[in-house]
Amino acid sequence: ASQRARLVAGRICVIGALSLVLTVVGGLFGGMVLTLQSYTTLAEFGSTDSIGAFATEALVRELGPVVAALLFAGRAGSSIASEVGLMRATDQIAALELMAVDPLQRIVAPRLLAGIISVPLLSAIFSTMGIFGAYLVGTHVLGVDGGAFWSNINARVDLYHDIGTGLMKSAIFGVSASLMAVFEGYYAQPTAAGISRAATRTVVI
Repeated sequence: ASQRARLVAGRICVIGALSLVLTVVGGLFGGMVLTLQSYTTLAEFGSTDSIGAFATEALVRELGPVVAALLFAGRAGSSIASEVGLMRATDQIAALELMAVDPLQRIVAPRLLAGIISVPLLSAIFSTMGIFGAYLVGTHVLGVDGGAFWSNINARVDLYHDIGTGLMKSAIFGVSASLMAVFEGYYAQPTAAGISRAATRTVVI
């Protein structure tokens, strides 16, 4: 059990931690752009103080889970498919089977679990940085009152309905993206072209 936990922790570091920079930058600029684009429309109705709640709901319910999953599939999912596919091409999987080691438990399961754990965490980080970006643009560029920004978020964003929905979506996306990555890699044709096609299919699907 401890060895399996170490395998999963190592995969989380490779899959999740190395995707942090991409997620942080994407979330920060996503929140900034969302705030800039929505400000004009909200200003027509005199609701600029609610721009924080608008950005937060959009980020935690929709943009965070979707974009984090897309970033995961593009960066980590293709990497998983290529890595597992290369193991197939170089007969490492066959060698494990000859040594009576189940490749599904040794290779597939740690990567699948790491992806399932990493995507909701990356989604939460993306949404958090997006809210921070929305705050920076809203208060320092557009002149929205900081107190009104946070009070509207506190009043309108619900822990279970909004944040819970976002986490549930990101968990489903994590299962889907991770499962597709390990499936494509495990059953990739053992050639250079086969591995590249498996990585491409992982992102496209």
